[in-house]
Amino acid sequence: MSTETRSGFSRIRKSKPDWRFGITIALIAIALATVFRAAFSAYFLLDDFGMLSIVRFLDNPFEPFARNHIPGGIYYRPVGMLFWWLSERWFGAEAFAHYLINLLLHAAVAVALGSLVARLCGNRWVGLIAGACFVLHPIGIGTSLWLSDRFDLLALLFGTLGLRAALDFSRSGARRSLWLMLGLLGISLLSKEISLACFAAAGAICLRPADPSRSRQGIWACLVLLLLVAVYALVRSLVLVFPVASPLMAADGVMATLKLGLANWLTGWTDYLFLASRLNGYKLVLSISGFTGLLVIALLAMWQPWGRGRQQAILAGIVLWISTAVLQSPLLAHFGVYFHDKSPIIESVVNARYFYVSLAGFLIALAALLAPLLARAPWTRAIVLSALALLMLPWLSTSQTLAHRYRNETRQLKTVVQAANRAIGAIEIPASGCQVYLLGTSSWSFGWISDEAIKATHPSLDRISHCLIQTEHTPWYHIAILDGVDLDSLRPLSIVQGDDQISTLQPIGRAHFLVLNLDVGTRIPAGSHARFFDWQNDGFVDVTDEILRGLRSPNFVCNRRADHCPSSQRPSDQ
Repeated sequence: MSTETRSGFSRIRKSKPDWRFGITIALIAIALATVFRAAFSAYFLLDDFGMLSIVRFLDNPFEPFARNHIPGGIYYRPVGMLFWWLSERWFGAEAFAHYLINLLLHAAVAVALGSLVARLCGNRWVGLIAGACFVLHPIGIGTSLWLSDRFDLLALLFGTLGLRAALDFSRSGARRSLWLMLGLLGISLLSKEISLACFAAAGAICLRPADPSRSRQGIWACLVLLLLVAVYALVRSLVLVFPVASPLMAADGVMATLKLGLANWLTGWTDYLFLASRLNGYKLVLSISGFTGLLVIALLAMWQPWGRGRQQAILAGIVLWISTAVLQSPLLAHFGVYFHDKSPIIESVVNARYFYVSLAGFLIALAALLAPLLARAPWTRAIVLSALALLMLPWLSTSQTLAHRYRNETRQLKTVVQAANRAIGAIEIPASGCQVYLLGTSSWSFGWISDEAIKATHPSLDRISHCLIQTEHTPWYHIAILDGVDLDSLRPLSIVQGDDQISTLQPIGRAHFLVLNLDVGTRIPAGSHARFFDWQNDGFVDVTDEILRGLRSPNFVCNRRADHCPSSQRPSDQ
Protein backbone atom coordinates (compact mmCIF):
# COMPACT_ATOMS: atom_id res chain seq x y z
CA MET A 1 0.00 0.00 0.00
CA SER A 2 1.42 3.40 -1.01
CA THR A 3 2.00 6.32 1.30
CA GLU A 4 -0.68 8.31 -0.53
CA THR A 5 -3.25 5.59 0.04
CA ARG A 6 -2.41 5.20 3.73
CA SER A 7 -2.66 8.97 4.13
CA GLY A 8 -6.08 9.09 2.56
CA PHE A 9 -5.05 10.99 -0.60
CA SER A 10 -6.37 8.63 -3.24
CA ARG A 11 -9.56 7.98 -5.12
CA ILE A 12 -12.52 7.32 -2.84
CA ARG A 13 -13.11 3.61 -2.61
CA LYS A 14 -16.65 2.35 -3.06
CA SER A 15 -18.22 1.25 0.20
CA LYS A 16 -21.57 0.17 1.50
CA PRO A 17 -24.12 2.90 2.30
CA ASP A 18 -23.52 4.34 5.77
CA TRP A 19 -26.69 5.37 7.60
CA ARG A 20 -24.63 7.71 9.80
CA PHE A 21 -23.58 9.67 6.71
CA GLY A 22 -27.18 10.18 5.63
CA ILE A 23 -28.33 11.20 9.11
CA THR A 24 -25.49 13.73 9.37
CA ILE A 25 -26.49 15.31 6.07
CA ALA A 26 -30.10 15.53 7.25
CA LEU A 27 -29.05 17.23 10.50
CA ILE A 28 -26.94 19.74 8.59
CA ALA A 29 -29.87 20.52 6.28
CA ILE A 30 -32.17 21.05 9.27
CA ALA A 31 -29.64 23.36 10.92
CA LEU A 32 -29.27 25.37 7.69
CA ALA A 33 -33.03 25.77 7.25
CA THR A 34 -33.36 26.80 10.90
CA VAL A 35 -30.77 29.57 10.86
CA PHE A 36 -31.93 30.85 7.44
CA ARG A 37 -35.65 30.65 8.21
CA ALA A 38 -36.13 34.33 9.12
CA ALA A 39 -34.89 35.39 5.68
CA PHE A 40 -37.94 33.87 4.02
CA SER A 41 -40.01 36.81 5.26
CA ALA A 42 -37.35 39.40 4.35
CA TYR A 43 -37.54 41.92 1.49
CA PHE A 44 -35.18 43.28 -1.14
CA LEU A 45 -32.28 45.64 -0.47
CA LEU A 46 -30.06 47.97 -2.52
CA ASP A 47 -28.76 46.21 -5.66
CA ASP A 48 -31.55 43.60 -5.45
CA PHE A 49 -33.90 46.21 -6.88
CA GLY A 50 -31.35 47.11 -9.52
CA MET A 51 -31.02 43.55 -10.80
CA LEU A 52 -34.79 43.01 -10.85
CA SER A 53 -35.50 46.28 -12.63
CA ILE A 54 -32.81 45.75 -15.27
CA VAL A 55 -34.01 42.30 -16.27
CA ARG A 56 -37.63 43.52 -16.48
CA PHE A 57 -36.50 45.72 -19.37
CA LEU A 58 -34.70 42.85 -21.10
CA ASP A 59 -36.70 40.96 -23.72
CA ASN A 60 -33.60 39.03 -24.74
CA PRO A 61 -31.84 37.46 -21.73
CA PHE A 62 -28.66 36.97 -23.75
CA GLU A 63 -28.21 40.70 -24.40
CA PRO A 64 -25.89 41.11 -21.36
CA PHE A 65 -23.35 38.90 -23.15
CA ALA A 66 -22.92 41.63 -25.78
CA ARG A 67 -23.80 44.88 -23.97
CA ASN A 68 -22.94 46.72 -20.78
CA HIS A 69 -25.60 45.58 -18.32
CA ILE A 70 -24.64 47.03 -14.92
CA PRO A 71 -24.11 50.79 -14.51
CA GLY A 72 -20.54 51.62 -13.63
CA GLY A 73 -18.76 50.14 -16.61
CA ILE A 74 -16.46 47.72 -14.75
CA TYR A 75 -18.70 44.67 -14.24
CA TYR A 76 -19.23 41.94 -16.84
CA ARG A 77 -21.48 39.22 -15.40
CA PRO A 78 -23.80 37.97 -18.16
CA VAL A 79 -24.40 34.49 -16.69
CA GLY A 80 -25.42 36.06 -13.40
CA MET A 81 -27.79 38.42 -15.25
CA LEU A 82 -29.22 35.49 -17.22
CA PHE A 83 -29.97 33.75 -13.94
CA TRP A 84 -31.61 36.91 -12.59
CA TRP A 85 -33.71 37.14 -15.78
CA LEU A 86 -34.92 33.56 -15.39
CA SER A 87 -35.77 33.92 -11.71
CA GLU A 88 -37.61 37.22 -12.31
CA ARG A 89 -39.64 35.71 -15.14
CA TRP A 90 -40.55 32.71 -12.99
CA PHE A 91 -41.16 34.46 -9.67
CA GLY A 92 -41.40 38.19 -10.37
CA ALA A 93 -40.84 40.28 -7.24
CA GLU A 94 -41.79 37.49 -4.84
CA ALA A 95 -39.04 37.88 -2.25
CA PHE A 96 -39.62 34.47 -0.65
CA ALA A 97 -38.83 32.66 -3.90
CA HIS A 98 -35.63 34.66 -4.43
CA TYR A 99 -34.38 33.89 -0.93
CA LEU A 100 -35.14 30.22 -1.46
CA ILE A 101 -33.10 30.33 -4.67
CA ASN A 102 -30.14 31.83 -2.83
CA LEU A 103 -30.40 29.25 -0.07
CA LEU A 104 -30.45 26.39 -2.58
CA LEU A 105 -27.49 27.87 -4.46
CA HIS A 106 -25.52 28.21 -1.22
CA ALA A 107 -26.34 24.61 -0.31
CA ALA A 108 -25.27 23.51 -3.80
CA VAL A 109 -21.93 25.28 -3.36
CA ALA A 110 -21.42 23.46 -0.06
CA VAL A 111 -22.19 20.11 -1.70
CA ALA A 112 -19.79 20.85 -4.55
CA LEU A 113 -17.10 21.91 -2.07
CA GLY A 114 -17.63 18.80 0.04
CA SER A 115 -17.38 16.63 -3.06
CA LEU A 116 -14.16 18.36 -4.12
CA VAL A 117 -12.58 17.96 -0.67
CA ALA A 118 -13.65 14.32 -0.51
CA ARG A 119 -12.09 13.75 -3.92
CA LEU A 120 -8.88 15.56 -2.97
CA CYS A 121 -8.48 13.77 0.35
CA GLY A 122 -9.99 10.41 -0.56
CA ASN A 123 -12.33 10.61 2.43
CA ARG A 124 -16.00 11.53 2.10
CA TRP A 125 -16.35 12.26 5.83
CA VAL A 126 -13.65 14.92 5.57
CA GLY A 127 -15.57 16.37 2.62
CA LEU A 128 -18.81 16.33 4.59
CA ILE A 129 -17.22 18.16 7.51
CA ALA A 130 -15.76 20.82 5.18
CA GLY A 131 -19.13 21.29 3.48
CA ALA A 132 -20.90 21.58 6.84
CA CYS A 133 -18.49 24.23 8.10
CA PHE A 134 -18.90 26.19 4.88
CA VAL A 135 -22.68 26.09 4.74
CA LEU A 136 -23.26 27.05 8.40
CA HIS A 137 -20.52 29.62 9.03
CA PRO A 138 -21.77 33.25 9.20
CA ILE A 139 -19.62 34.08 6.16
CA GLY A 140 -21.67 31.63 4.10
CA ILE A 141 -25.02 32.60 5.62
CA GLY A 142 -24.28 36.32 5.32
CA THR A 143 -23.33 36.03 1.67
CA SER A 144 -26.45 34.06 0.79
CA LEU A 145 -28.71 36.49 2.68
CA TRP A 146 -28.06 39.40 0.32
CA LEU A 147 -29.81 38.42 -2.90
CA SER A 148 -27.36 40.42 -5.01
CA ASP A 149 -24.60 38.10 -3.82
CA ARG A 150 -26.12 35.55 -6.17
CA PHE A 151 -23.23 36.41 -8.48
CA ASP A 152 -20.80 35.09 -5.85
CA LEU A 153 -22.85 31.96 -5.29
CA LEU A 154 -22.94 31.15 -8.99
CA ALA A 155 -19.26 31.95 -9.48
CA LEU A 156 -18.15 29.66 -6.66
CA LEU A 157 -20.59 26.89 -7.60
CA PHE A 158 -19.29 26.59 -11.15
CA GLY A 159 -15.76 27.40 -9.99
CA THR A 160 -15.76 24.54 -7.49
CA LEU A 161 -17.14 22.15 -10.09
CA GLY A 162 -14.41 23.36 -12.42
CA LEU A 163 -11.79 22.57 -9.76
CA ARG A 164 -13.24 19.07 -9.46
CA ALA A 165 -12.81 18.66 -13.23
CA ALA A 166 -9.25 20.04 -12.97
CA LEU A 167 -8.47 17.41 -10.33
CA ASP A 168 -9.84 14.66 -12.55
CA PHE A 169 -7.72 15.95 -15.44
CA SER A 170 -4.59 16.05 -13.29
CA ARG A 171 -5.15 12.38 -12.44
CA SER A 172 -6.35 10.96 -15.75
CA GLY A 173 -5.27 13.41 -18.44
CA ALA A 174 -8.63 12.84 -20.16
CA ARG A 175 -9.59 15.50 -22.71
CA ARG A 176 -13.16 15.30 -21.49
CA SER A 177 -12.04 16.50 -18.07
CA LEU A 178 -10.00 19.31 -19.66
CA TRP A 179 -12.95 20.59 -21.70
CA LEU A 180 -15.25 20.22 -18.71
CA MET A 181 -12.82 22.24 -16.58
CA LEU A 182 -12.64 25.01 -19.19
CA GLY A 183 -16.40 25.12 -19.66
CA LEU A 184 -17.24 25.23 -15.97
CA LEU A 185 -14.57 27.80 -15.14
CA GLY A 186 -15.70 29.88 -18.12
CA ILE A 187 -19.28 29.93 -16.82
CA SER A 188 -17.93 30.81 -13.40
CA LEU A 189 -15.95 33.74 -14.79
CA LEU A 190 -19.03 35.01 -16.65
CA SER A 191 -20.89 34.92 -13.34
CA LYS A 192 -18.47 37.18 -11.46
CA GLU A 193 -14.85 38.30 -11.76
CA ILE A 194 -13.91 36.73 -8.42
CA SER A 195 -13.80 33.44 -10.33
CA LEU A 196 -10.27 34.35 -11.39
CA ALA A 197 -9.31 32.92 -7.99
CA CYS A 198 -10.73 29.58 -9.12
CA PHE A 199 -8.62 29.81 -12.27
CA ALA A 200 -5.55 30.28 -10.10
CA ALA A 201 -6.49 27.30 -7.93
CA ALA A 202 -7.11 25.16 -11.02
CA GLY A 203 -3.65 26.10 -12.26
CA ALA A 204 -2.18 25.01 -8.94
CA ILE A 205 -3.94 21.65 -9.21
CA CYS A 206 -2.69 21.09 -12.75
CA LEU A 207 0.89 22.15 -11.98
CA ARG A 208 1.18 19.87 -8.95
CA PRO A 209 -0.42 16.56 -9.97
CA ALA A 210 -0.16 13.54 -7.68
CA ASP A 211 1.58 11.71 -10.52
CA PRO A 212 4.79 13.58 -11.50
CA SER A 213 4.59 12.14 -15.01
CA ARG A 214 1.57 14.32 -15.70
CA SER A 215 3.38 17.60 -14.96
CA ARG A 216 3.85 18.45 -18.65
CA GLN A 217 0.16 18.15 -19.43
CA GLY A 218 -0.48 20.35 -16.43
CA ILE A 219 1.65 23.09 -17.97
CA TRP A 220 -0.34 22.89 -21.19
CA ALA A 221 -3.58 23.06 -19.20
CA CYS A 222 -2.38 26.24 -17.48
CA LEU A 223 -1.58 27.80 -20.85
CA VAL A 224 -5.08 27.02 -22.04
CA LEU A 225 -6.49 28.57 -18.85
CA LEU A 226 -4.49 31.73 -19.51
CA LEU A 227 -5.78 31.80 -23.09
CA LEU A 228 -9.35 31.56 -21.81
CA VAL A 229 -8.76 34.47 -19.43
CA ALA A 230 -7.25 36.50 -22.29
CA VAL A 231 -10.30 35.86 -24.49
CA TYR A 232 -12.56 36.88 -21.62
CA ALA A 233 -10.58 40.09 -21.09
CA LEU A 234 -10.85 40.93 -24.80
CA VAL A 235 -14.59 40.35 -24.95
CA ARG A 236 -15.06 42.30 -21.72
CA SER A 237 -13.15 45.27 -23.08
CA LEU A 238 -15.30 45.31 -26.21
CA VAL A 239 -18.59 45.05 -24.31
CA LEU A 240 -17.95 47.54 -21.50
CA VAL A 241 -17.86 50.68 -23.60
CA PHE A 242 -19.25 53.07 -20.98
CA PRO A 243 -16.70 53.14 -18.14
CA VAL A 244 -18.10 55.74 -15.74
CA ALA A 245 -16.93 54.24 -12.45
CA SER A 246 -14.18 55.91 -10.46
CA PRO A 247 -10.73 54.34 -10.77
CA LEU A 248 -10.12 51.71 -8.11
CA MET A 249 -6.42 52.37 -7.82
CA ALA A 250 -5.35 54.71 -5.04
CA ALA A 251 -3.48 57.85 -5.89
CA ASP A 252 -0.27 56.45 -4.38
CA GLY A 253 -0.04 53.73 -7.01
CA VAL A 254 -0.51 50.00 -7.47
CA MET A 255 1.71 48.79 -4.64
CA ALA A 256 0.17 51.18 -2.11
CA THR A 257 -3.29 50.05 -3.18
CA LEU A 258 -2.33 46.40 -2.87
CA LYS A 259 -0.75 46.87 0.55
CA LEU A 260 -3.65 48.81 2.04
CA GLY A 261 -6.26 46.59 0.42
CA LEU A 262 -4.65 43.41 1.71
CA ALA A 263 -4.35 44.88 5.20
CA ASN A 264 -8.05 45.81 5.22
CA TRP A 265 -8.98 42.41 3.80
CA LEU A 266 -6.95 40.54 6.43
CA THR A 267 -8.55 42.54 9.25
CA GLY A 268 -11.99 41.75 7.93
CA TRP A 269 -11.15 38.09 7.34
CA THR A 270 -10.01 37.72 10.96
CA ASP A 271 -13.19 39.41 12.19
CA TYR A 272 -15.49 37.24 10.12
CA LEU A 273 -13.67 33.94 10.62
CA PHE A 274 -13.26 34.05 14.41
CA LEU A 275 -16.30 36.24 15.29
CA ALA A 276 -14.23 37.51 18.22
CA SER A 277 -15.93 40.88 18.57
CA ARG A 278 -19.40 39.28 18.47
CA LEU A 279 -18.83 36.59 21.09
CA ASN A 280 -18.98 36.84 24.86
CA GLY A 281 -19.68 34.64 27.84
CA TYR A 282 -20.04 30.94 27.13
CA LYS A 283 -19.98 31.49 23.35
CA LEU A 284 -16.50 32.98 23.58
CA VAL A 285 -15.34 30.06 25.74
CA LEU A 286 -16.77 27.55 23.26
CA SER A 287 -15.15 29.30 20.32
CA ILE A 288 -11.71 29.53 21.95
CA SER A 289 -11.90 25.89 22.99
CA GLY A 290 -12.91 24.79 19.51
CA PHE A 291 -10.17 26.70 17.70
CA THR A 292 -7.61 25.54 20.26
CA GLY A 293 -8.53 21.92 19.59
CA LEU A 294 -8.22 22.41 15.83
CA LEU A 295 -4.89 24.19 16.27
CA VAL A 296 -3.44 21.32 18.32
CA ILE A 297 -4.50 18.74 15.71
CA ALA A 298 -3.21 20.96 12.89
CA LEU A 299 0.21 21.19 14.56
CA LEU A 300 0.33 17.42 15.00
CA ALA A 301 -0.76 16.96 11.37
CA MET A 302 2.23 18.98 10.20
CA TRP A 303 4.42 15.95 10.97
CA GLN A 304 2.47 13.61 8.71
CA PRO A 305 3.92 12.56 5.31
CA TRP A 306 3.81 15.33 2.72
CA GLY A 307 2.96 13.33 -0.38
CA ARG A 308 2.23 15.02 -3.69
CA GLY A 309 -1.51 14.51 -3.30
CA ARG A 310 -1.50 16.34 -0.01
CA GLN A 311 0.72 19.08 -1.41
CA GLN A 312 -1.65 19.48 -4.37
CA ALA A 313 -4.70 19.86 -2.14
CA ILE A 314 -3.13 22.29 0.31
CA LEU A 315 -1.62 24.36 -2.51
CA ALA A 316 -4.98 24.62 -4.27
CA GLY A 317 -6.69 25.78 -1.07
CA ILE A 318 -4.02 28.36 -0.22
CA VAL A 319 -3.99 29.75 -3.76
CA LEU A 320 -7.79 30.07 -3.73
CA TRP A 321 -7.64 31.82 -0.35
CA ILE A 322 -4.84 34.25 -1.17
CA SER A 323 -5.83 35.10 -4.75
CA THR A 324 -9.28 36.15 -3.53
CA ALA A 325 -7.64 38.67 -1.22
CA VAL A 326 -5.43 40.00 -4.01
CA LEU A 327 -8.33 40.37 -6.43
CA GLN A 328 -10.36 42.37 -3.91
CA SER A 329 -7.54 44.55 -2.62
CA PRO A 330 -8.12 47.41 -5.15
CA LEU A 331 -11.64 47.84 -3.83
CA LEU A 332 -10.90 47.30 -0.14
CA ALA A 333 -8.08 49.82 -0.28
CA HIS A 334 -10.82 52.45 -0.10
CA PHE A 335 -12.57 51.22 3.05
CA GLY A 336 -12.25 48.79 5.92
CA VAL A 337 -14.46 45.76 6.53
CA TYR A 338 -15.47 44.83 10.07
CA PHE A 339 -17.79 42.35 11.74
CA HIS A 340 -18.38 44.05 15.08
CA ASP A 341 -21.57 43.54 17.03
CA LYS A 342 -22.35 47.24 16.68
CA SER A 343 -21.79 47.29 12.91
CA PRO A 344 -24.92 48.08 10.87
CA ILE A 345 -26.58 44.83 9.85
CA ILE A 346 -26.48 45.88 6.21
CA GLU A 347 -22.69 46.14 6.32
CA SER A 348 -22.33 42.86 8.21
CA VAL A 349 -24.32 40.96 5.61
CA VAL A 350 -23.21 42.74 2.45
CA ASN A 351 -19.51 42.60 3.33
CA ALA A 352 -19.55 38.85 3.96
CA ARG A 353 -19.14 38.34 0.21
CA TYR A 354 -15.51 39.46 0.39
CA PHE A 355 -14.66 36.24 2.23
CA TYR A 356 -17.02 33.70 0.64
CA VAL A 357 -14.56 32.24 -1.87
CA SER A 358 -11.72 32.55 0.64
CA LEU A 359 -13.63 30.48 3.18
CA ALA A 360 -13.82 27.68 0.61
CA GLY A 361 -10.07 27.89 0.00
CA PHE A 362 -9.31 27.94 3.71
CA LEU A 363 -11.42 24.82 4.32
CA ILE A 364 -9.81 22.96 1.42
CA ALA A 365 -6.34 23.64 2.79
CA LEU A 366 -7.35 22.83 6.38
CA ALA A 367 -9.04 19.57 5.37
CA ALA A 368 -5.99 18.49 3.37
CA LEU A 369 -3.74 19.34 6.31
CA LEU A 370 -5.77 17.28 8.80
CA ALA A 371 -6.78 14.36 6.58
CA PRO A 372 -3.63 12.19 6.98
CA LEU A 373 -3.72 12.38 10.77
CA LEU A 374 -7.45 11.65 10.84
CA ALA A 375 -6.83 8.58 8.68
CA ARG A 376 -3.93 7.28 10.79
CA ALA A 377 -5.00 8.13 14.35
CA PRO A 378 -8.68 7.45 15.17
CA TRP A 379 -8.45 9.34 18.47
CA THR A 380 -7.88 12.59 16.56
CA ARG A 381 -11.30 12.30 14.95
CA ALA A 382 -12.99 12.64 18.31
CA ILE A 383 -11.00 15.80 19.04
CA VAL A 384 -11.76 17.36 15.66
CA LEU A 385 -15.47 16.54 15.84
CA SER A 386 -15.66 17.87 19.40
CA ALA A 387 -13.86 21.06 18.38
CA LEU A 388 -16.23 21.58 15.45
CA ALA A 389 -19.24 20.92 17.68
CA LEU A 390 -18.03 23.65 20.05
CA LEU A 391 -17.56 26.05 17.11
CA MET A 392 -20.91 25.26 15.54
CA LEU A 393 -22.92 26.62 18.46
CA PRO A 394 -21.56 30.21 18.16
CA TRP A 395 -21.75 29.96 14.37
CA LEU A 396 -25.39 28.91 14.38
CA SER A 397 -26.32 31.58 16.91
CA THR A 398 -24.53 34.33 14.97
CA SER A 399 -25.93 33.19 11.62
CA GLN A 400 -29.47 33.13 12.97
CA THR A 401 -29.03 36.60 14.46
CA LEU A 402 -27.84 37.89 11.08
CA ALA A 403 -30.91 36.48 9.36
CA HIS A 404 -33.32 37.97 11.93
CA ARG A 405 -31.76 41.43 11.96
CA TYR A 406 -31.44 41.50 8.18
CA ARG A 407 -35.10 40.57 7.78
CA ASN A 408 -36.17 43.37 10.10
CA GLU A 409 -34.01 45.90 8.25
CA THR A 410 -35.37 45.01 4.83
CA ARG A 411 -38.98 44.98 5.98
CA GLN A 412 -38.70 48.64 6.93
CA LEU A 413 -37.82 49.34 3.32
CA LYS A 414 -40.74 47.20 2.17
CA THR A 415 -43.15 49.58 3.88
CA VAL A 416 -41.75 52.56 1.97
CA VAL A 417 -41.65 50.82 -1.41
CA GLN A 418 -45.19 49.52 -1.16
CA ALA A 419 -46.48 52.94 -0.09
CA ALA A 420 -44.70 54.52 -3.07
CA ASN A 421 -46.27 52.02 -5.45
CA ARG A 422 -49.72 52.79 -4.07
CA ALA A 423 -49.19 56.54 -4.46
CA ILE A 424 -47.85 56.25 -8.00
CA GLY A 425 -50.60 53.83 -8.95
CA ALA A 426 -53.25 56.38 -7.96
CA ILE A 427 -52.05 59.22 -10.21
CA GLU A 428 -52.34 59.87 -13.91
CA ILE A 429 -49.02 59.31 -15.64
CA PRO A 430 -48.19 61.90 -18.35
CA ALA A 431 -47.11 60.61 -21.75
CA SER A 432 -43.83 62.51 -21.50
CA GLY A 433 -41.81 64.42 -18.93
CA CYS A 434 -42.89 62.09 -16.12
CA GLN A 435 -41.00 62.77 -12.89
CA VAL A 436 -41.95 61.52 -9.44
CA TYR A 437 -40.32 62.81 -6.24
CA LEU A 438 -40.72 60.82 -3.03
CA LEU A 439 -39.70 63.21 -0.26
CA GLY A 440 -39.03 62.91 3.45
CA THR A 441 -38.35 59.18 3.79
CA SER A 442 -35.03 59.64 5.67
CA SER A 443 -33.87 56.26 4.32
CA TRP A 444 -30.46 56.48 2.65
CA SER A 445 -30.89 53.06 1.04
CA PHE A 446 -34.20 54.06 -0.54
CA GLY A 447 -32.73 57.34 -1.72
CA TRP A 448 -29.90 55.45 -3.39
CA ILE A 449 -32.15 53.08 -5.37
CA SER A 450 -35.59 54.73 -5.44
CA ASP A 451 -36.02 54.54 -9.21
CA GLU A 452 -34.97 50.88 -9.43
CA ALA A 453 -37.07 49.95 -6.38
CA ILE A 454 -40.27 51.15 -8.06
CA LYS A 455 -39.36 49.79 -11.51
CA ALA A 456 -38.57 46.39 -9.92
CA THR A 457 -41.81 46.04 -7.97
CA HIS A 458 -44.52 48.13 -9.65
CA PRO A 459 -47.25 45.82 -11.00
CA SER A 460 -47.42 47.65 -14.37
CA LEU A 461 -43.94 48.44 -15.62
CA ASP A 462 -45.14 49.69 -19.02
CA ARG A 463 -47.18 52.39 -17.30
CA ILE A 464 -44.17 53.96 -15.55
CA SER A 465 -41.31 52.80 -17.79
CA HIS A 466 -40.65 56.37 -19.02
CA CYS A 467 -40.83 57.99 -15.57
CA LEU A 468 -37.84 59.27 -13.60
CA ILE A 469 -38.32 58.49 -9.91
CA GLN A 470 -36.17 59.83 -7.08
CA THR A 471 -36.11 61.26 -3.56
CA GLU A 472 -34.36 64.50 -2.57
CA HIS A 473 -31.08 62.69 -3.01
CA THR A 474 -29.24 61.87 -6.21
CA PRO A 475 -29.89 58.19 -6.97
CA TRP A 476 -27.20 55.82 -8.22
CA TYR A 477 -28.88 55.77 -11.63
CA HIS A 478 -32.27 55.76 -13.36
CA ILE A 479 -33.51 53.20 -15.85
CA ALA A 480 -36.24 54.33 -18.24
CA ILE A 481 -37.47 54.21 -21.83
CA LEU A 482 -36.60 57.60 -23.30
CA ASP A 483 -35.91 58.73 -26.86
CA GLY A 484 -33.42 61.32 -25.64
CA VAL A 485 -32.55 63.74 -22.88
CA ASP A 486 -34.28 67.13 -23.07
CA LEU A 487 -32.23 69.31 -20.73
CA ASP A 488 -34.99 71.87 -20.25
CA SER A 489 -37.66 69.34 -19.29
CA LEU A 490 -35.26 67.53 -16.95
CA ARG A 491 -35.09 70.28 -14.34
CA PRO A 492 -34.41 70.03 -11.44
CA LEU A 493 -32.60 66.94 -12.72
CA SER A 494 -29.46 67.58 -14.74
CA ILE A 495 -26.68 65.70 -16.49
CA VAL A 496 -23.72 64.81 -14.32
CA GLN A 497 -21.13 67.57 -14.43
CA GLY A 498 -18.47 66.74 -17.01
CA ASP A 499 -20.56 64.11 -18.83
CA ASP A 500 -22.30 64.37 -22.19
CA GLN A 501 -25.56 62.91 -23.39
CA ILE A 502 -23.89 59.80 -24.83
CA SER A 503 -22.40 58.75 -21.51
CA THR A 504 -25.57 59.82 -19.68
CA LEU A 505 -27.92 57.75 -21.85
CA GLN A 506 -26.66 54.14 -21.98
CA PRO A 507 -28.86 51.52 -23.70
CA ILE A 508 -30.06 48.41 -21.89
CA GLY A 509 -32.83 46.28 -23.38
CA ARG A 510 -35.85 48.46 -24.20
CA ALA A 511 -34.58 51.18 -21.89
CA HIS A 512 -31.54 53.30 -21.02
CA PHE A 513 -29.42 53.77 -17.95
CA LEU A 514 -29.38 57.45 -17.02
CA VAL A 515 -26.77 58.99 -14.74
CA LEU A 516 -28.31 62.24 -13.50
CA ASN A 517 -28.01 64.76 -10.68
CA LEU A 518 -30.36 66.93 -8.66
CA ASP A 519 -29.62 70.65 -8.80
CA VAL A 520 -30.90 72.59 -5.82
CA GLY A 521 -30.24 75.90 -7.52
CA THR A 522 -32.60 75.29 -10.45
CA ARG A 523 -36.27 76.22 -10.28
CA ILE A 524 -38.87 73.75 -11.40
CA PRO A 525 -39.95 74.91 -14.87
CA ALA A 526 -43.46 76.15 -15.52
CA GLY A 527 -45.70 73.48 -16.94
CA SER A 528 -43.69 70.72 -15.31
CA HIS A 529 -45.37 67.30 -15.15
CA ALA A 530 -43.46 66.41 -11.98
CA ARG A 531 -45.40 64.98 -9.07
CA PHE A 532 -44.25 65.36 -5.45
CA PHE A 533 -45.14 63.13 -2.52
CA ASP A 534 -44.20 63.55 1.12
CA TRP A 535 -43.72 60.72 3.62
CA GLN A 536 -46.29 61.18 6.39
CA ASN A 537 -47.73 58.63 8.82
CA ASP A 538 -46.26 55.60 7.01
CA GLY A 539 -47.60 56.71 3.66
CA PHE A 540 -47.01 59.19 0.84
CA VAL A 541 -49.16 62.34 0.62
CA ASP A 542 -49.42 64.33 -2.63
CA VAL A 543 -47.84 67.78 -2.08
CA THR A 544 -47.43 68.69 -5.74
CA ASP A 545 -49.64 71.77 -5.53
CA GLU A 546 -47.67 73.22 -2.59
CA ILE A 547 -44.35 72.82 -4.35
CA LEU A 548 -45.42 74.09 -7.79
CA ARG A 549 -46.99 77.17 -6.15
CA GLY A 550 -43.73 77.86 -4.31
CA LEU A 551 -45.18 77.32 -0.85
CA ARG A 552 -42.58 74.63 -0.18
CA SER A 553 -39.09 73.94 -1.54
CA PRO A 554 -37.60 70.42 -1.57
CA ASN A 555 -34.12 70.19 -0.11
CA PHE A 556 -32.40 68.54 -3.06
CA VAL A 557 -28.94 67.07 -2.43
CA CYS A 558 -26.21 65.97 -4.82
CA ASN A 559 -24.51 62.87 -3.40
CA ARG A 560 -21.89 62.40 -6.10
CA ARG A 561 -18.26 63.45 -6.14
CA ALA A 562 -17.70 67.20 -5.88
CA ASP A 563 -16.53 67.52 -9.49
CA HIS A 564 -19.66 65.67 -10.69
CA CYS A 565 -22.19 67.85 -8.86
CA PRO A 566 -23.77 70.97 -10.39
CA SER A 567 -21.79 74.07 -9.55
CA SER A 568 -24.72 75.38 -7.50
CA GLN A 569 -24.43 72.50 -5.05
CA ARG A 570 -21.19 70.76 -4.18
CA PRO A 571 -21.02 68.46 -1.14
CA SER A 572 -18.74 70.93 0.59
CA ASP A 573 -21.56 73.47 0.46
CA GLN A 574 -24.10 71.20 2.15
